[in-house]
Amino acid sequence: MQQLGHFSLCLAWILALLGMGLGIWGGVRRSTRWLHSTINSTILTSVSVSLAIFALGYSFINNDYTNQYVWQFSNREMPWIYKISAIWGGMDGSMLLWCFMLAISSAVLAARCSSYKTTIMPWVLAVLNSSLFFFLTIVVFLTNPFRYLKAPFVPLDGNGLNPLLQNEYMAIHPPSLYVGFTMLAVPYAFCMGALLAGDLSNEWIRLTRRWTLVAWAFLSVGITLGGYWAYIELGWGGFWAWDPVENASFLPWLTATAFLHSVMVQERRDMLKMWNVWLIVLTYGLTVFGTFLTRSGVVQSVHAFASTNIGWVFLLYLGIIFGIALVLTIVRRADLKAARSIVSFLSREAFFLINNLLFLGICFTVIWGVLFPLVSEKFTGQKQTVGPPFFNAVTMPMFLALLFLMGVGPLIAWQKAGWKNIQRTFLMPFASAVVVAALLVARGVSSFMATLAYALGWFVSMTIIGEIRRGVRAQRSESGGSVANSAAVLLRRHHVRYGGYLIHFGVVIAAIGITASMTHKTEKDFTLSTGEHFEVGRFNLTLDSLADRSTPNYQAVAARVGLALVADGQKVTTLAPEMRRYRRNDEPTSEVAINTSWREDVYLVLAGIDEEGKRASFKLFINPLQVWLWIGVMVMIVGVVIVIFPKPAYVERH
Repeated sequence: MQQLGHFSLCLAWILALLGMGLGIWGGVRRSTRWLHSTINSTILTSVSVSLAIFALGYSFINNDYTNQYVWQFSNREMPWIYKISAIWGGMDGSMLLWCFMLAISSAVLAARCSSYKTTIMPWVLAVLNSSLFFFLTIVVFLTNPFRYLKAPFVPLDGNGLNPLLQNEYMAIHPPSLYVGFTMLAVPYAFCMGALLAGDLSNEWIRLTRRWTLVAWAFLSVGITLGGYWAYIELGWGGFWAWDPVENASFLPWLTATAFLHSVMVQERRDMLKMWNVWLIVLTYGLTVFGTFLTRSGVVQSVHAFASTNIGWVFLLYLGIIFGIALVLTIVRRADLKAARSIVSFLSREAFFLINNLLFLGICFTVIWGVLFPLVSEKFTGQKQTVGPPFFNAVTMPMFLALLFLMGVGPLIAWQKAGWKNIQRTFLMPFASAVVVAALLVARGVSSFMATLAYALGWFVSMTIIGEIRRGVRAQRSESGGSVANSAAVLLRRHHVRYGGYLIHFGVVIAAIGITASMTHKTEKDFTLSTGEHFEVGRFNLTLDSLADRSTPNYQAVAARVGLALVADGQKVTTLAPEMRRYRRNDEPTSEVAINTSWREDVYLVLAGIDEEGKRASFKLFINPLQVWLWIGVMVMIVGVVIVIFPKPAYVERH
């Protein structure tokens, strides 16, 4: 499998180079024949990369320790699911996974070329193949996962995967992120293809909307799964620490979200053309920047790979990306000139522009926070870091402003809104939000930011509900029928609009979950002997037992802690946190126990045991409304599905 994998990678590298050249030639000659050759080359590249990752997976499953990478990240006692996730557990395999995801996206686009505008497609495929060529160059020459182990004999067992990564969510979190990252190369390729072909109508925007939305959805899922992995695996009671590598995945999400909003302005009002070009270039550039941060060793993170000497390659590629984009936008500046300008602050285009500025403000705040240790070390000789207090203090007002704009932007009129329309749409939601804020203060919510977040969440929800009610009422007056039937007809006819509302509603749910879990968190440390209990809030915790547990992969000490309600003594569940020590790595980890309900998460960590093994120390977190963060993201994804997949019957009729 070593030879097959290496040969497949080399063949893919040659094919990507060929596809790039064929695409450029086809674009220059405007030839369909050369376009078909580019399509075939792109699909063959995908096949070759798929063979390579299959060969690596086969080596992991069959414990082929002649492969240095397999020996380094696997062992015989690991379950098969962890052997699969070990493929991307290190630098070499993660870069191969990136190439695989990018190659699949490129092949899907190539296979669907007949659905797109022929004049720009050779250039689009040339740009995609150039991206593939860059990443394959890194894999083939710098991070090849098919190197032989330099040892005089074949080891009987491998080194094993990092215990923190031996978690089921590691099997889906990185692939989800990588699908999002690599699919963002497609709208970037369309943008650059349109610039190279000189075809800067709104067509490239329309063609990339679905690709961008799907990439955004996968990126959202990947970021959320990463937060959930940190929540259940790291034992600190939180899901987001503004870690540099977390931030690296968040940055392109911010700019992609801004792009999805501003393209509506370009399509409807023929504005923000130059702005949208640079937003998508910045988004793709940030995916490369995130890869640089993760793999260069310039930042320290539990998520980062070991320090390597390949960071300069990514910086060089970033310089090429932005340099070419700068030249092309200067050359095409006349075609990128807006046909109209904003005539009123009280208009949808003005609010969408403010929305974009806020997203970019958060983006550049995060970039500054990530790079500040490097800047401080350069000028002071000491590496100083900024943590959650900085990020929360600076970004929270901008996030709250975005929450407000979610309720106003989609409903205000284009060009210029009249005061009567504003009053009819927003007066009641705003008044009810003020009442909600007053009630929260009366009930003892002392945090101004939390109160404002809840009130704004209510405001956005009421604007969405009000708009849906008006739509259903209009549909019923037009065709009659029940409320449910009218709502279904409305959704079929305007699936993009109402799917978008559902995405916004999911954001509100997630925002409420984040606010509650961060603002009203309870944190306690305590020690118990068997039979003793500890009371916190409305819960009573009793240590029932401490016991050793052994598996082929690790040894563990497990506690069994009864969780009951103080009010009536009713038992809720038994929590079973563990302290593990993995045999091969000899590394300790903590496995948390979580009881999740609609109201809160009870999160228990076994922190230590005394020498006699009779008393145990625990760390307890009670996180209110934590589950609503995960539910909110699921609602957002349902909204994306509604936007992407219209009802076929409606499409046929119209």
